[in-house]
Amino acid sequence: MLGAGRVAPGRWVLTVTLVGVALGLVGGRSARAQGPTTSDPVARGRYIFAAAGGCGCHTAKDQPVNSGGRKYEGLFGTVYSSKITPDRQTGIGSWTDDQIITAIRLGRRPNGERLIPVHPYPVFNGMAGEDLRAVVAFLRSVPPVSRPNPPKKSVVPLFESVFLPAWLAAFAPRESPPPAAPTSGVARGEYLVRAVGHCGECHTPRGITYATDNARFLAGNQNGPEDSVEPNLTPDKDTGLTWSEEEIAEYLGTGNKPDGDVGGGLMDEMIQGTAGGYKDLTKADRLAIARYLKTIPPIRNKITKK
Repeated sequence: MLGAGRVAPGRWVLTVTLVGVALGLVGGRSARAQGPTTSDPVARGRYIFAAAGGCGCHTAKDQPVNSGGRKYEGLFGTVYSSKITPDRQTGIGSWTDDQIITAIRLGRRPNGERLIPVHPYPVFNGMAGEDLRAVVAFLRSVPPVSRPNPPKKSVVPLFESVFLPAWLAAFAPRESPPPAAPTSGVARGEYLVRAVGHCGECHTPRGITYATDNARFLAGNQNGPEDSVEPNLTPDKDTGLTWSEEEIAEYLGTGNKPDGDVGGGLMDEMIQGTAGGYKDLTKADRLAIARYLKTIPPIRNKITKK
């Protein structure tokens, strides 16, 4: 979240787990997102997409939005982000709404194939059904792009059939979806941070299994994606995030830090997005995120620049 390293081809992104980082399923057109209470499902979906940071994994540099093909290399091979435009032959145009939601939440394609975790579906599982249905409506509104994706290349025998399922069962976190998305206050901030924004995927330390160490949730990650350094977001007075709520909300909306510096790297991508990013969130939602961050337990974990 705050100050993460830029996603770039050549490595896994966001999760950098033993099982990689799954195939994210949100993207869109360059129009400002509307508020979360809009009755237009496409506009609401664009807003949720923005709250997910724009999911730029599915848009390669200088290519159409959500057209896939972005290269990520991990410990066990190479994958290319999937196309999530509504093209029926090479995208998700032939999938039903329920099939798209199953992919987002459970990491399964319509044919039963398991997605390799660049989209963290165990975390996106915590998104409310109404928000996911709106995201689907938004995805269907994006211009279709017809272009086959390069095939993934696995270097670990039986990875998808044996090792990935075992890792998911033993180590993957799993958020639980609420009956309805919280609309205000700390509960809203927690929902946006944990499920939609999936901030813990970058900012939570990882252990020997490459699973997030949720006993130190958001305490920073010295070895983040692309060899980046992800800062400690807990309110520890010596090693954590000590900005005021207003300063955090301002940063999420503009990228401007209290000291006059500006954010960069992956966090800049999350703020700007592709068809929407954190900059498009309402002030109320950005403040809700800030207030939630102030409520999590402070954890002393000094993160240093490389």
